[in-house]
Amino acid sequence: MDGNGNDGNPAPSEVVAGLIVDELIRCGTREAVVCPGSRSAPLARALLSAERAGRLRLHVRADERSAGFLALGLAAATGTVTPVAVTSGTAVANLLPAMVEATYSRVPLMALTADRPASYRGTGANQTIVQDRLFDDASVSEVDVDGTAPLPESGAAALRARVDRMVAAALAPGRGGAVHLNVRLVEPLVPDEERLPELPAGRADGPWTRVRHMAGPKPGLASVVKLDLGKKTLVIVGSGAPDLPELAAVPTIAEPNAPAPETPVHPLAAATFGRDDCRPEQIVVLGRPTLHRGVARLLADPRIDVTVIADGDDYPDVTANARCVAAGVEAVGECPEAWLEICGAASDLAVSAVRDVLAEPVESLSGLHVAAAVADSLRTGEQLVLGASNPVRDASWAGLPFPGVDVHAGRGAAGIDGTVATAIGVALARDRAHADEIRPPRTIALMGDLTFLHDAGALSIGPGEPRPESLTIVVANDSGGGIFETLEAGAPALRGSFERVFGTPHSVDLAALCAAYGVEHEEVRDLPDLLAVLHPDTDVDGIRVVEVATSRAGRRELHDALARKAALS
Repeated sequence: MDGNGNDGNPAPSEVVAGLIVDELIRCGTREAVVCPGSRSAPLARALLSAERAGRLRLHVRADERSAGFLALGLAAATGTVTPVAVTSGTAVANLLPAMVEATYSRVPLMALTADRPASYRGTGANQTIVQDRLFDDASVSEVDVDGTAPLPESGAAALRARVDRMVAAALAPGRGGAVHLNVRLVEPLVPDEERLPELPAGRADGPWTRVRHMAGPKPGLASVVKLDLGKKTLVIVGSGAPDLPELAAVPTIAEPNAPAPETPVHPLAAATFGRDDCRPEQIVVLGRPTLHRGVARLLADPRIDVTVIADGDDYPDVTANARCVAAGVEAVGECPEAWLEICGAASDLAVSAVRDVLAEPVESLSGLHVAAAVADSLRTGEQLVLGASNPVRDASWAGLPFPGVDVHAGRGAAGIDGTVATAIGVALARDRAHADEIRPPRTIALMGDLTFLHDAGALSIGPGEPRPESLTIVVANDSGGGIFETLEAGAPALRGSFERVFGTPHSVDLAALCAAYGVEHEEVRDLPDLLAVLHPDTDVDGIRVVEVATSRAGRRELHDALARKAALS
């Protein structure tokens, strides 16, 4: 017997944890995140052992919420299932925001949660909650594994096959997303001496079960729709969109994190397309567009035939105006020259409107000025992470997307949660993909001050943990919620009740906050200094925060001016 009362054979918890980690690696996992905890000790040790063997890279974080978004960023950037391992109780609940975003963005995040034996429930046992169904509506697959008893002879194969099935669900084209593997573990959780358990062998050539295809259109969805481009056609592209070469010549309004179109149309041109003489006859929707109200009005117009391209029944059609949903298109004909000229003129006018507004003298910068400066600084091979609310919209008006720059934005549930942690994960993945280069491509993140403060704890990275080599976080600080200035609650007649509950001003010293985390901080107040700080040739060692003083005042008027200048007369 050893000090834990067993006969020297590995405990069930060790074996189950080891098998899960081993099979995830066989399925392609190369990054993992872990938070400290007692019940999760077998999972943590298995992940650490895998890192020591050079099979994956491990990231340790003390805050489960930030850890979840770090794993989300890693998963989004690599396209592989990335587990975040946490202990039982409220640690699991802290993963909910990241799980929601991952599922609605179809990012293969795995919540790998340690649980207590089923017999502990209802007994008042410490740190015991009902957690195996916690993500019912925030995941595409939930599985509960019992690791409290020795596995039967066929149990190892069954467990490996279960992991493979979950990975397939997370990666299923069109229907993938977050998955939850809840593992019940029992004492002894760690051995009495440093050793590794012997695991039942997996298959030498990869996963136990190769699941090659779990997607495809469901019955009732036509696989391909024939599209006559001889009609006045407009393409609307949102988050998660496929790249369809068949539509390359069609005028396209694309959101920043969509594939860069070959025939781009500025989103402010959507107002022009609402006119009788400029209205498209048909619109094709790719991905999930969510940003622009002018685009939403076009998609709701019953006079326009709307076709949605999707590979399942989870397709965007908020106003129930879609006439057809298909898995692909067969394009016939060519866009009329007159229609191309209308779209080009409307787009050019919108681009000029933004340029004119930005050129006007101002007492203080707006978020749009900052987004335009960030866009101007980007070079081929770099990547941009955008916060929700104003930054992603400002980036859209500033001209994104454009070829050669990868853009990440959490548009699944469009919350401000976890943006700093996500940016760190995205940057770490890019650094690893360019590990042989002397200077890896930059990652720039653009967010508002509330978004930054909401997730500032993600800057806490322990000594010895992997850190981004070149991550610049640009914070447009207007002391509050600038997005509400342009929404209904910010109307002039309602200003008396606006500032406290919508504007939510603060007096946080961002420089002192960054100093507390040991992160470089720079503050700029004018456009030339911002452009200089963001110049591609400036050296960034690790993480730096560039705080830009901006103003919410006049944001509503700026939007009105853009709408007027972009209107085709």
